[in-house]
Amino acid sequence: MRRKRTVKPTRYRSAAIAMFFVVSGLAAIAVLAAEWRESVVGVELDVRGISITTKEGIRKAAGICDTSNLASLDLLDIREQLLKNPFIRDVELTRDPPQTLRVDVVERKPIAVLMNVQARDWLLDEDGYVLPASRAATVHDLPVITGIDSDVRDLTPGVRVVNKQVLKGLQALKSIRDIDAELAHLFSEINLDHSRDLVLYTMEGGVPVILGSTTRLTEKMRSFRAFWENVAMKYDPTSLEYIDLRWKEQVVTRWRQSGNVPQSVEADSLLVDTTTVKVME
Repeated sequence: MRRKRTVKPTRYRSAAIAMFFVVSGLAAIAVLAAEWRESVVGVELDVRGISITTKEGIRKAAGICDTSNLASLDLLDIREQLLKNPFIRDVELTRDPPQTLRVDVVERKPIAVLMNVQARDWLLDEDGYVLPASRAATVHDLPVITGIDSDVRDLTPGVRVVNKQVLKGLQALKSIRDIDAELAHLFSEINLDHSRDLVLYTMEGGVPVILGSTTRLTEKMRSFRAFWENVAMKYDPTSLEYIDLRWKEQVVTRWRQSGNVPQSVEADSLLVDTTTVKVME
């Protein structure tokens, strides 16, 4: 009986040895590359999303100089420093080796114009920060804030308004915009000079809209839109003396005497016509 001859796995050993050297070589290259990256001096900034702040201002706030090294930067600390800039709302930092630091900036955006304070108008963001007047091109697209207390003073770009009534008005405008961006464009003004009640004015016809407090704001805005689109715009909005949203699930209105208003108010121009509007789903 013949014995089966065994073949020594020489070629498998050779392949394993070759693979070992390949892996070792790649590891050595990776180590050398990492050491090279850590030794590269100089950081280039790739800044995106800025129109108020400057690239040089960001470089200075980040503490980056000619001898800075990308790998050794403390991104958390740099982010904290950049967020001290009153015009920056948020920022994200990303390393792009060997020398580039990408900075994605979210700047504050104006949401309203504070009217006639210190003999001028001021752009405010939703948190009350005063923004530079260089963005005045957007003023005509923003609602104005009127009826300000006299304690609002010493304003300058970068300062935050801390007046509670102003902040309340800004929060109301922000909430309306969050509910429906198109709805926010229906209003041209928010007046604060009514104790606890906020009063909006419509862009069309300048009709006062008594908002009251900001409670049930979503319900109030949906009721207002239903009334505005289905009733007011079918007649003549300028015939409205006011719209009152303070009543639950109701829009209370007063119309001036006119041939273009509902029959329920033609007989008596002082009659308050209560229109119940179901909240839209």
